[in-house]
Amino acid sequence: MKKESNKNHIFNSKNCIVSGGSESRRILVWGILLTLCCAAIFILKPDLIQRLDYIKYDLLLKHFPNNHASPKIVIVDLDEKSLNRYGQWPWPRYRVARLLDNITAMKPSIISLDIVFAEPDRTSAGPLMKDLENTYKIKIDIDHLPGKLRDNDQILAEVLGRGPFIVGNVFHFNQMKKSSEQCILHPVKFSYKHNVEAIEESTEIPQSTGVLCNLNMLAEKAGASGFFNFSPDEDGALRRLPLLIQYEKKLYPSLALATVLKLNREDHIILEKDGDVLQSIHYRGNSVPVDRYGRMMIKFRGMEQKYEYVSAADILDGNVSSERLEGRIVFVGTSAVGLKELLTTPFGPVFPGVEVHATVVDNLLTGDFIAVPGWSNLMVVLLILVSGAVMSLLISYRNAAFCFLAMLLFVVGLWFSTQQIFYRTGFFIATAFPIVALVCIYIFLTVIRYRIEEKKVLSGMRELLLTQDITIESLANLTEHRHQETGGHIKRTRMYIHLLAKRIQHQKEYKEFLSDQNIDMLYKSAPLHDIGKVGIPDNILLKPGALTEQEFEIIKTHTTNGRNLIHASVRKFGKMSFLTIAEEIACSHHEKWDGSGYPLGLKGNDIPISGRLMALADVYDALINKRVYKEAYPHDVAVDTIKKGRGTHFDPAMVDAFLDIHEQFRNIARQFVDSDEEQKERGRDRSTGHSV
Repeated sequence: MKKESNKNHIFNSKNCIVSGGSESRRILVWGILLTLCCAAIFILKPDLIQRLDYIKYDLLLKHFPNNHASPKIVIVDLDEKSLNRYGQWPWPRYRVARLLDNITAMKPSIISLDIVFAEPDRTSAGPLMKDLENTYKIKIDIDHLPGKLRDNDQILAEVLGRGPFIVGNVFHFNQMKKSSEQCILHPVKFSYKHNVEAIEESTEIPQSTGVLCNLNMLAEKAGASGFFNFSPDEDGALRRLPLLIQYEKKLYPSLALATVLKLNREDHIILEKDGDVLQSIHYRGNSVPVDRYGRMMIKFRGMEQKYEYVSAADILDGNVSSERLEGRIVFVGTSAVGLKELLTTPFGPVFPGVEVHATVVDNLLTGDFIAVPGWSNLMVVLLILVSGAVMSLLISYRNAAFCFLAMLLFVVGLWFSTQQIFYRTGFFIATAFPIVALVCIYIFLTVIRYRIEEKKVLSGMRELLLTQDITIESLANLTEHRHQETGGHIKRTRMYIHLLAKRIQHQKEYKEFLSDQNIDMLYKSAPLHDIGKVGIPDNILLKPGALTEQEFEIIKTHTTNGRNLIHASVRKFGKMSFLTIAEEIACSHHEKWDGSGYPLGLKGNDIPISGRLMALADVYDALINKRVYKEAYPHDVAVDTIKKGRGTHFDPAMVDAFLDIHEQFRNIARQFVDSDEEQKERGRDRSTGHSV
C-alpha cells in the first residue's frame, strides 16, 4: 500500500512538471499568435494609430537641434501698418505694381507672390468711368488720360514683365467650385528615372478638377507660376506640402518648387519610383524625398516669423535700403488680421501661409529634409515580430518584474534610438504601432499568465483543503477504528450538523455565528468531535462489559483530551477558525442544556453553538444505528427521544428546527447506512446506555 502511494506521488510530481512546461508553451503560443496578428493588422492598416506618430513627430521636431532658418529668404509683408497707411485690401493694382516695382529695383534673386489676381481690377479708370456713365447716365471724358493709366491690370502686367516674378494659383478638387475660364499656366516638364507609361496610370499625384488662376495678361508676363494648395493631415495639422499636382495630363509645381526651379534656371524634373510608388523628385543634381502622393515633409524652423519680415509700407515709402533685398529670395504675402491664411503646424495654430512656402524653399535650397524612408514599414513589421516574440518568451519563462522591466526598456530604447536617427539623418520612423503592439502583447500575456497562476493557486488551495479533509477524516477514522465505530458515523454526523446549521442560520440568536464560512468550518471539524478517545486506555475503551463509575469518569475525559490536543495545535500554528470550532466541538458536545452534561456542566447559551449542534447530531446517529447492546431504533423513536430532550438535553430552538427537517436526517442516514460487516465489527458503548 505504501509503495503504491509513493508511486502515485511520483506520477503526480511528473504531472506537475509537465503542466508547468505546458503552461509556458501555451503562453508562448498565444504570444506568437498575437504578435502575428499585430503584424498583419499593421500590414493591412498601417495608419491605424497614426495620430500617436503625429504627436511623436511634433515633439521631436520642436526639439530638433540646430534647426536654423536660411538668411536668404525675406518676406515682404502686407501687414497692419501697410493697411493703415495705404487703405484696405485689395489695393488698386497700380499700387501693387508700384510695390513690386520698388522690390524689383532692389535686385532680389526672385520674387514669389502669395497672391492671386483672378478678376480685373474694378478701380481701373476705364472700367470705373464706364460704370459711372452707365449708373448716372452722364458722359465722362477720359480722352486726356494716358492710355496706360486707364487699366491698372496693364500697369501691373508691365511690372511683372520686368522682374523675376512667380505668380500663384489654386487648384480645385471639387467639381462644384468655380474655375477660371481660361488660364495660362506653367507646367513643368518631367520624365521618369526608369521608363514608365503615361502619368495617369503610374502615379498617385493628386489630380485637379479645376483651377483659380491669374488674369492671362498677368500670367503671360510673369512667365512662371506655382500653386499654393496645402494638404493638412487627418488631425488638421500641416506637416507636408504637395510639390506637384496633375491637371489635364500635365504636372504643375507648387509655389515653392517653382521658385527653386526658376532660381536654378531649370524647367525639367525627374520622378523616381520604387515599383509603383513615387519616392523622390530630382532636378539639377538635387533629390527631394516625397511620399507616394508627391508631398514633402516640411522641416519647420520654429514658431512664426523665423524669417526676416519687411513691411510693404516701408518699401512703398522708400524706407528700406536695397541691400536688405539684394540677391535674396522674396515672398510677398500678408500677416494682417483677416487677410492671412492661418495654418496649424507642429509649432502651433497661427502659422501664416506665406511662411510655409518660404520654409519649403528653405528646405529645398539647403537640402535639409525630413523623410519617411521606404524601408520604414518593413522595419516596423520586424520590430513588431521580434519584440513580440521576445516578450512572449520572457513572459513564458521569466518573472513578472523582469518582464515589465524588459518591456519598459524596449519602449525607452526604441524612443531614444528613433530620436537619434531622426536628429542625425532626418529619417522619421513611425514607432507608435510596435510600441502599442508590445504593450498590448505584454498586457494580454500577463493576464493569461495571471489567470494560469490563479488557477494553479486555486488548484493548490483545493488540494490543500482536500489534504486537510483527508487528514481530519484519517484522524477521525483512527479514533473510530480504535473505538470500533464506522466511517459512516463520521459522514452522517457532519452532514447532520451542516443541515441543521443551514436551517437555523438566519435566526436572530445564531446568525452572527452561523456564517457560510463558519458552517463550512463546522462541516470540516465535526469528524474530530471524538479525537480525545485516542488518549483513553484500551482496557477501558475496548472493555466488553459495563464500565465502573471510575472507568466512566476516565471515558468522560475524552472531551478534555480532545480540547487539549487541538489547543496544542492552536498554540503551535496560531489561532484559526477551523481549529477554534474543532476545539469547541471536542470539548462541549456532551454538555446538556440543563447543565447536567460534562466536562464543565455548562448550561443553556453558555454552551457553544457548535457543541449544541454536535450533541443533537451525535445522539440521533447513536439512536438509529445498531449497537451490540441494542438494536437500531426506528427513526420515529429517535425523533420522539430528541423531542423529549428539548430544554433538558438539547437547545429548544435546535430541536424545533430538527423537527421541521427530520425527514432529511432520515434520508442522510439511509444514504450512508453502515454495511453488515461494519455492524458486526462495531463495539458497544461503555456508558450506561447513552452515547459518549
